[in-house]
Amino acid sequence: MAAIIFIVILFFNIAIQAFLPKFLKESEVFGVYIPDTRVKDQRIIKMKKRYTTVVSMVGLVVLTLFIGYVLISSPPEQQIVFWGLAAQIGTLVLSMGLYAKNHIALANWKKEEKWTSGQVELKVVDLQFREQLKLLPSMYFVLPMLLTVSLGIYGLSQYDLLPDQIPTHWGANGEADAFTEKSWLSVSSLPFMTLALQGMLWFFNQAMKQSGAKIQVRHKKRSREQQLAFRKYSSWLLFIVTITITLLMGYLQLSIIFPETMSTSVTMTATIAFLVIILGSVLFYAIKVGQSGTRLAVSHFDERLEGVIDPDDDQHWKFGLFYVNKNDPSILVEKRFGIGWTINMGHKTSWIFLLLIVVSIVLVTTLQ
Repeated sequence: MAAIIFIVILFFNIAIQAFLPKFLKESEVFGVYIPDTRVKDQRIIKMKKRYTTVVSMVGLVVLTLFIGYVLISSPPEQQIVFWGLAAQIGTLVLSMGLYAKNHIALANWKKEEKWTSGQVELKVVDLQFREQLKLLPSMYFVLPMLLTVSLGIYGLSQYDLLPDQIPTHWGANGEADAFTEKSWLSVSSLPFMTLALQGMLWFFNQAMKQSGAKIQVRHKKRSREQQLAFRKYSSWLLFIVTITITLLMGYLQLSIIFPETMSTSVTMTATIAFLVIILGSVLFYAIKVGQSGTRLAVSHFDERLEGVIDPDDDQHWKFGLFYVNKNDPSILVEKRFGIGWTINMGHKTSWIFLLLIVVSIVLVTTLQ
């Protein structure tokens, strides 16, 4: 079962990494802002195709080798996990290496050929944008958190009836394979970890409301409609992830409280269902929506304006991956390379959020 899980995840990651350029804005390529006058440059088109071809071919070779290794050697689960993780990391290193090469090349072309020279940079400010957002209300995220708190309290109320050894990890076959001594802290570790994840997803949903809209000056109506839809879909994706995590972690918490009713087959089924829902939702999100909603069909189209471009904010993007802008009040910003959102490293709240994540990880590790 571990082999099947790693094969599915590896195939998914290879597909997403290879075809990522197709899901992104034409004006943001390998972390570099490209003005509209250059998006059809044949060098850029060939660069994106070459990236997809190389990552796809190498990824399929790695996937084939991993499948062959599993079928021929029938290795134990520990080795499957080790080589499965190695394959994941290897393909990620490859894709990021190609990204770095292309990012540097594009940045140099843009600088040497002065792609933005002679263009007027204009920023569109829409004061009614936030009023028309259709994000899910906080209650959708608070209710699962209350359920987790209730399960945590219930687990503590059954403390005297719990076994002396508390499971802290479950293998791919659904069996608990790691335990710790029973204590008030160890009994609370799983609900605490779940609550931390739920809180993070709720925070992202709230932060999207305050995130500035990147409406394109040459395509104001189209990009505005796509931006609104992108945030709506993002909110629903966060909710689906929240519910899925709540159900899986809630089941595992109940299996600790009632170990005699625990079924390895149900645990394995729940794990697979969790994986299918998460990966399926992300895949749908990438294909249907795309970054910034660029793959969504819209009803509004604009007359092209000549001589104007969107603000070139490359200086705020470190290597096209990390956004640092102290003057931007947005905590979350849209990724330049990838699907979804990233944090503004120039905002102090972002560092507080990262600190809370680190503290949560340390606490969960200590509790277990």
